[in-house]
Amino acid sequence: MDSGIGYRFHPTDEELVDHYLRLKMLGYDHEVQAIPVVNVLDFEPWELPHIEHPEVVISKIPNDQVWYFFCPRNYKYSYSHRANRTTNAGYWKVTGKDRKINDNGIKKNLVFYQGRPKGAKTNWIVHEYNPTFNFPTQRDFVLCKLKKRPDDSDDMRSLEERESNTMVAPASPTGRNITEEDSQLRAYMESFNGINERDYSLNSALQWPTYYSYH
Repeated sequence: MDSGIGYRFHPTDEELVDHYLRLKMLGYDHEVQAIPVVNVLDFEPWELPHIEHPEVVISKIPNDQVWYFFCPRNYKYSYSHRANRTTNAGYWKVTGKDRKINDNGIKKNLVFYQGRPKGAKTNWIVHEYNPTFNFPTQRDFVLCKLKKRPDDSDDMRSLEERESNTMVAPASPTGRNITEEDSQLRAYMESFNGINERDYSLNSALQWPTYYSYH
């Protein structure tokens, strides 16, 4: 795993469950203080990256922002173990199949829907890591990995940036872009300026340079 809190912090699923989540549940807070405790349901997903918490871990890789949180497990009712996944503005919906992480955890994929009761799907996703191990003194936490998929506007900006960085050939007097082949041909023909045509045969004057050979 890459070291350096807040920079290229990309632990594997196994490390998130076997190290960070396990130690947090056992009470070794000082060992995993790089990941803060936040009740994710108290915030909308777009608010979570801006929480004023000095220990919030965020990836610094461009276009690859990721945030990690320990979240106390939330239940709909005090007498049941049914998870509560609603916020003021919407709800998190489990999608896809659960993935088993070794023998110690389960990874759930959640997508945020804005609005209730039937919300609009957003680009915000959470990978929720649930422990399956049991300890006598464990505390009830899940580990959340928050991400945001690029939206259409982000994709368009990336495309514009790539296009702006592409070299464009200068335009010719006729308005047509001069290609590399045109430039080479012009330079070759201009090399004959000032040369006495009587010193060259017609065949030699029209001989193509070697780099135009298609052998």
